[in-house]
Amino acid sequence: MEEPQAVAGADVSLHNFSARLLEQLVHFHVMRLTDSLFLWVGATPHLRNLAVAMCSRYPGRPVNRCLSATTSPTQTVTSRY
Repeated sequence: MEEPQAVAGADVSLHNFSARLLEQLVHFHVMRLTDSLFLWVGATPHLRNLAVAMCSRYPGRPVNRCLSATTSPTQTVTSRY
């Protein structure tokens, strides 16, 4: 496992590691911020797509957006609450 990295002047720590789940190698990127946590899990060690989902004022209808370029213009984010 990789040691946490500190970013100068900020309360941020980064953790990058990989683990084998069943037969699949899975990569993790964890970023602890001051009041939040960012977790990315993927089959390759490169962050290619980034999406965010948040609760909205309409029950059962979260707001979601893709924040980075994707290879498919029809790709959507699915989230369940």
